[in-house]
Amino acid sequence: MIQARQQELEDFRSETPQAYFRYLDGILVVEIKSEMIIDLANARRIERFRKEMTSGTDVPVLLLIPTSYLLLDKNAFQYFGSEDGMQGCLAKAIVMKAPLRVLLRNFSLSFYRQAVPLRMFISKSEAKMWLFDRLIETVKE
Repeated sequence: MIQARQQELEDFRSETPQAYFRYLDGILVVEIKSEMIIDLANARRIERFRKEMTSGTDVPVLLLIPTSYLLLDKNAFQYFGSEDGMQGCLAKAIVMKAPLRVLLRNFSLSFYRQAVPLRMFISKSEAKMWLFDRLIETVKE
């Protein structure tokens, strides 16, 4: 059943007012639209759509935050990594071009053991490789 659902997702592409969604190489890529105000309400909309789309299948998620966002609210950012925001994720990688913020967030995450792995990156390719590693670990189990 899970493989059938993943087959359905293989061809999946969609768009909401907040983000573009596509399933690529076993990873759900969520690209937030540029010049977006990323507040808590929009973060919840993005995550709600992601959960509806995958409907019970845990998948690795790559969340791309554009460099041209207008505002990234602290509560929205925390929501992406919250228990509710991580539901349905096998692992989540967040990519944003803010080196200091990424460094500080990853440092603070290192003190907590999370049920679902979460990590921030500056590089999209590094984030994908990390997600592929999580996917391989899951398959081995």
